[in-house]
Amino acid sequence: MSSLNEEMADVRSDIDDVRTQLREDVPDFFEFDVTVGNISYNANSNSVSVTIEPSARARDQLSEQLGGVDVRTDGKLEFEFRLTESSSPNE
Repeated sequence: MSSLNEEMADVRSDIDDVRTQLREDVPDFFEFDVTVGNISYNANSNSVSVTIEPSARARDQLSEQLGGVDVRTDGKLEFEFRLTESSSPNE
């Protein structure tokens, strides 16, 4: 039986892996440059929230894609990903 400290270390490691994966994958969802900001884990809902902000180049990229339209990028987007457990072959 593992100790509570070992279990907490495993959870922290899993959450760090999820954060790393989100930092790599989320920018690919957009056709313009974004910066991944805060990533936080919510134990009550077993979810991870990710804040996305347009990068400095995003306005120019969006303006170009929209044919020269003036683009303002005030604010940010926040996504919440609910985590699910999957069975591993070792179980």
